[in-house]
Amino acid sequence: MKIEDAKQVIDWLGAFQEQHKADHLSPVAFGEWLQQQEQRGKRAGSLPPNTDSLISMFFGFMANYAAYYARRVFRHLDLYSLTDWAFLATLEQEAPLTKSALIQKNILEKSTGTEVLKRLKKQGYIEELPNPEDRRAKLVRLSDRGRKVVAEANARIMPMGEVVTGDLTTAEKQQLLNLLQKLHRFHQPIFEGADERELQALLHL
Repeated sequence: MKIEDAKQVIDWLGAFQEQHKADHLSPVAFGEWLQQQEQRGKRAGSLPPNTDSLISMFFGFMANYAAYYARRVFRHLDLYSLTDWAFLATLEQEAPLTKSALIQKNILEKSTGTEVLKRLKKQGYIEELPNPEDRRAKLVRLSDRGRKVVAEANARIMPMGEVVTGDLTTAEKQQLLNLLQKLHRFHQPIFEGADERELQALLHL
């Protein structure tokens, strides 16, 4: 049993003894009391008022942890961040793409994505080519140097991912992945629509 689990049991035991004013523990009565607490929690079906804010905060923490590890993983590859790798990995799978399509696929606003593209082009990792469907918009694809660096980065991403997911069990990882995919499906059309009125209504601005 983990220390956190043991502390939880002690807290439950204290609450049980306080409610029943008992000097000694009746295992049967304690077990029945635990079942009652579980049933009450299910019936309540409510969460603390700050739950959504806490989830958002921990999402931010996780992004920072991943960025922290990535800086060390990519230190010798001349990649600036996970975003740089994500752009290259996307082009590895779907090239060539328009700049706007590549930026949108990586959930970035145009100004931020443009800076990433400028950096990758300057490093020689991507190259531009004419777009036969639109002369005003250029396509981008990996250069030979870009293919080499993304292959090296891909080999390092897997062990980093294992660190990021920490001590989650296989079942917990699958559950988390399912939840994150569900949230992605919710947010993607909002992001792609970029409707300021809708955003202001959602965010109560």
